[in-house]
Amino acid sequence: MLNITQQYFERNTMKRNLLLSILFCLLGFMQADLMAQVKQTLVLNSNSPEILQSRFDSDPNTLYTINVSGTFSFTGANNQVRGDAWGIYSVGSSVSATVWPFNSYVNANVTYPIYVLQLPYSDINTYPTDQQMNTIPNLRKNVKTRISPLKHLGFRMDGKPINPRFSGSYEAENSYTFQVQGTGKPFTFNILDSIESVTLERIIPGYSDNIGSLTITIEDKIVQFCDKPVEVRDSNGVLIGLDISVGAFVKDSTAVSGRRNVLENASDLAIFHNIGCDKSSGNPLLSNSFFLCPTSISCEESKEKGVAIAMVLDRSGSMMDFISPLDTRIRIVEAKEASTQFVNRLGPMDEAMIISFSDNSTVDQSWTNNKFLLRNAINNLNPNGFTAMNEAVIRAIDSVRKHPNPNKAIILLSDGGNNRFPDFNAVVSKIKEDTNNIFPIYSIAFGLNKSDPLDQAGLADLKELARLTRGKTFEVYTSESLDSVYKKLTREVINDRCCVVRVPVPPCTGPCDTLRTVKVLYPVNGKIEENEITYKPTCIVSSVEETNVFVHFGDQNEPVSELMPNPSNGHAVLAYEIAQYGNVSIEIYSQEGSLIRTILNAPQDQGRYKIALDLSGEPQGYYSVITKIDGMSIMRPMIITR
Repeated sequence: MLNITQQYFERNTMKRNLLLSILFCLLGFMQADLMAQVKQTLVLNSNSPEILQSRFDSDPNTLYTINVSGTFSFTGANNQVRGDAWGIYSVGSSVSATVWPFNSYVNANVTYPIYVLQLPYSDINTYPTDQQMNTIPNLRKNVKTRISPLKHLGFRMDGKPINPRFSGSYEAENSYTFQVQGTGKPFTFNILDSIESVTLERIIPGYSDNIGSLTITIEDKIVQFCDKPVEVRDSNGVLIGLDISVGAFVKDSTAVSGRRNVLENASDLAIFHNIGCDKSSGNPLLSNSFFLCPTSISCEESKEKGVAIAMVLDRSGSMMDFISPLDTRIRIVEAKEASTQFVNRLGPMDEAMIISFSDNSTVDQSWTNNKFLLRNAINNLNPNGFTAMNEAVIRAIDSVRKHPNPNKAIILLSDGGNNRFPDFNAVVSKIKEDTNNIFPIYSIAFGLNKSDPLDQAGLADLKELARLTRGKTFEVYTSESLDSVYKKLTREVINDRCCVVRVPVPPCTGPCDTLRTVKVLYPVNGKIEENEITYKPTCIVSSVEETNVFVHFGDQNEPVSELMPNPSNGHAVLAYEIAQYGNVSIEIYSQEGSLIRTILNAPQDQGRYKIALDLSGEPQGYYSVITKIDGMSIMRPMIITR
């Protein structure tokens, strides 16, 4: 497969480069001043608590590309605690415990890990944790300092750390590029450096010994990436293509979002792909760049008439609880913040209404495009009582059906199952009253307790609402995930309408193939507009990472299973979901079709399950994981590489 793909690219390289040369000749090979203009470049010094801000008020109708690069030390040149815009990635062995807490603590020849690198600034814990202080022998009397990444350490943009929803994770090149919506205010940037002194019992700032700086660039590029590229693989799991979510946005006062995507024809795109690794020699110092020809383009349908959205929010007493064991922030506070930000992203032609529920449901704000009224209704919600979710959904369905706009949806947020009249069958009956004009219900299961039967019944109902209406269900356990979900809904329900461009790419080339770059160029009004994004091909994955947001597509009529990571070193997790009670078998076959082992063959109840697979003793190659759920089979290729 690799040789065939290499031949394909070599055969077409000259043709593509010739086409690209003609394109640039026709456009006069535009100079840099015809590209998107850099709004501002800032240098943020780590030895100062100063808050820098952009020289301009950001436009709420514009997506800005922001890059933050560079490194700095929290503890000077000798005792280095190294950080970048995302988190702390290195701590020197000579760092004194008087200025920095233990990375690990040794007592009676037993080593106890205190915190694990890399350490993102979004980490909500204080290290050492209270549990560590109380359970690790002799730790309390030896602790000099404690750190709280989220409260006191690291880079901040508009008062918040760069989160995995922006940058994914620690980037080895210490450069982070992401897109953010304008707010109508200047962007702000600063670095926090304070530490808790246990002996002095106070927070002490520590800027004086910091070394290094971060460079920030802010651009209002026309070409924008709406999500990170998604890999496309063949039936054997070999990387063969890339789905790039991209748009070329220009301002348009008549559009829902105040902007319009003018990306219409894939043939007008110039796409460069760079692999920082030589395909033939595996030399990481050699760069391999070539031009890509898109094979398809798909854009979402425009909504020039705006969208009618009923926002249904839980205000039961449990909304005063912590979000989950992963996030100890208060549910109602974070729900208000995320939903008001969603309202801020509504376009001038969108309309929304607010319905909330506790012991019963109420219309807190009728249909309007006045954002002030919508935000005010949300901020006035006060949690108490039980959960009349079904009544609220029925009320929302009736209200949305009466709205004349053909583009409509319901966004439902609940932190538990319904425990008031009517039962769920009444909701199903209401949906089935008009099957010719179904609109999607997007349900957010916020902090549901996985061990609470009522919560799990509520989750099942939320998923069924999405399935019946061709919507989606999101399971959320952190504030950051909730914000990410509402941003996804902004793109899906309201305005971004990005295009997905599929391009062929070569398979993984070897150990040095760790980072690739895609640059998109597109002619707009006689100028060449461009932007670029990097992605990490999943060639070799040595650890399992799981997201805390699970997305269930409502139109699926078959069981769901996922294999994470893939490829792997033999250790992976198979996640699967059962819609109803039935027999489940999981078998692993070799590439030749021989049965390697049977993992499971037993009846299981409805729910989501995860099973750890250990094939570390098997030779590298291709395997098939066959999951049979109540007679229906799902095959997932498993690639082992070392």
